[in-house]
Amino acid sequence: MRLFFIFTFLIFSNLYPAINNGNTGNNINSEIVPDNPTKKTQRLFIIERNVNKSIVCYDANILSGGKLDIDNPIDVYWLELATTGERSELNYFQRKMVFGYNSESSAAGCVYVTLKAFAKRKILLVTDTKGIVKPVVKINNDEAQLIKIVVTAKPKLYTSVEFIELYGNDVRSGKPVYEKILNQ
Repeated sequence: MRLFFIFTFLIFSNLYPAINNGNTGNNINSEIVPDNPTKKTQRLFIIERNVNKSIVCYDANILSGGKLDIDNPIDVYWLELATTGERSELNYFQRKMVFGYNSESSAAGCVYVTLKAFAKRKILLVTDTKGIVKPVVKINNDEAQLIKIVVTAKPKLYTSVEFIELYGNDVRSGKPVYEKILNQ
């Protein structure tokens, strides 16, 4: 129930232009972070909502040596696809209550991430043999690389979440996996 309460704020926060943000795209890409030329990012997954086309992006922070930044593993921000198409930062409430995350590193050098609004499932960040960081989570009881989360609010009442959907690819077969979680 907490999940739907927090995602309700996620939906509601997008009703105000100063808080709006977004991006779509399931492909993994890398780019240099503007304020730090020694750090790169790789797209992990996104959150889409039925409110508008703006999305929340979750990118892995990669250090100059090609390793995941264990202390600050994810860069979370809006991609304003509904308006300018530009990046904008999350506000304090969005970082602390809705789109933020907690992380803990393992002895094996992997990082476990828990989303503030979806604490029931830990996401394991693993680096493959090509140096690509992948978010692995259970989707419909399958270990899968998470691609996106879609949040659907009740029409005309964007403060109440109807359901969320998880999309990914099975880590063994590569086949698409999907799970719909109803607000009950």
